[in-house]
Amino acid sequence: MESLQGPITPILLGDEDDMASAIEMNYENLISSHHIPFLELLQFAMQRKEELELEHEQEQQQPTDHSCITNTSPASRKKRKRPRPATCCKSPEEVESQRMTHIAVERNRRRLMNHHLASLRSLMPPSYVQRGDQASVVGGAIDLVKELEQLLLSLQAEKRLRDEEAACACASAPLETFFISPQYTSFSNGGDGAGVDVEATVVQGHVNLKIVSARRPGQLVKAVAALEELRLTVLHLNVTSMDSSSVLYSLNLKMEEECRLGSADEIATAVYRIFCCINGS
Repeated sequence: MESLQGPITPILLGDEDDMASAIEMNYENLISSHHIPFLELLQFAMQRKEELELEHEQEQQQPTDHSCITNTSPASRKKRKRPRPATCCKSPEEVESQRMTHIAVERNRRRLMNHHLASLRSLMPPSYVQRGDQASVVGGAIDLVKELEQLLLSLQAEKRLRDEEAACACASAPLETFFISPQYTSFSNGGDGAGVDVEATVVQGHVNLKIVSARRPGQLVKAVAALEELRLTVLHLNVTSMDSSSVLYSLNLKMEEECRLGSADEIATAVYRIFCCINGS
């Protein structure tokens, strides 16, 4: 075995040049020894060389694998579970105190609920509460609220009808306050569709004219044109609609020098004839 260690050591541990030279130098010694066949020795040496090269490659790859592991993204790593803190055991005094606090809170809640239910029951008519339990009181309150809602809707409808009647009454009321001493009242006295109420007052060449008549298409335009022919210039005009069939006119006129009408009655008569002609046409 000592004669074999010489040629085997450079083969296993040296590089390729040393291995080749060692094989050449000891070739004759290996053959002459006849202790181990040459082919078996060569196979063993080559196999050992491959094992050493494989171990050397693995040692070189270990830092690379370590760097790859350290550079992996956090998403690829498994989430570490945090250790749960150990629950401390409560003492019997703390458990009893917590239980008593819970009992006190629950007792206060029930007391308030009973107080509110009693107040609600006192506000309801007896016919809506058949029994004194909580479900009966709440159910009776729901029925009462629904009935009061229907009553409110009916009262609102009645109020709407009264408002409409009051509006109709107010539509006829202006006729009583609109005129003071009208010269003509054929419209308010229930005349036909051509009836007209006219009131004219004259103060220092200015005429205050009030007219109530049935509504006609183009009525105002024709009336203003006729007044201008009488040399009555319109300074101010106000139109009020009573309803869909009647209208009120309030005019402030100025008497020109060429105007042949000198009194309020003459002006009222002329205006009355103008509107009768317009309404009758």
